[in-house]
Amino acid sequence: MRNWAFYPAFIGTAISIISWTYFAFREHVSHTPRTLSELAAGKPQALRYYRIVLWVCGPQFLITILFYIIPRIEHTYIVAAVCVITALLELLVGVFPAKGKTAKIHGVISFTMGLGMIISAFMFAWSLSGAYRSMQLGIGAAIASLGFFTIIDRRRFLFYELPFLYLAHFSILLTAFALK
Repeated sequence: MRNWAFYPAFIGTAISIISWTYFAFREHVSHTPRTLSELAAGKPQALRYYRIVLWVCGPQFLITILFYIIPRIEHTYIVAAVCVITALLELLVGVFPAKGKTAKIHGVISFTMGLGMIISAFMFAWSLSGAYRSMQLGIGAAIASLGFFTIIDRRRFLFYELPFLYLAHFSILLTAFALK
């Protein structure tokens, strides 16, 4: 049953981890802490890179969620709605740079997208059992904690943002493995 859909999230995870880590190391300046979005908004070339990574990886995760995970879990419509909205927000976050007139819109979209990632992790846990549920709840709690730290400690935002994103990816991968 649609086993091909198991793999896109792994491709998206690999691209995302390599790309965002490279981007953060290349663009980060220690005396002016910024988010990935703010780093991207600083230069046209960085913004193009940022958009490409967002618009390539997001659909990869959505393919695995919609065609592999959703058919195998409970509460399919609710989980699908949260995941689709989160993916659409991910695409939109690239449209509105975190600079100038669009910075506030970008911030609202980013915050809502992050909230969707946290909710997705906990919703996936409801459909799992045993050790997988415990691991997924742990990942959900870690993602929520990192999200909280991004709000209270803006100076180190990037160092919370990257693990937040990577754990959100691992949440999807763990769910896919648990349902295999």
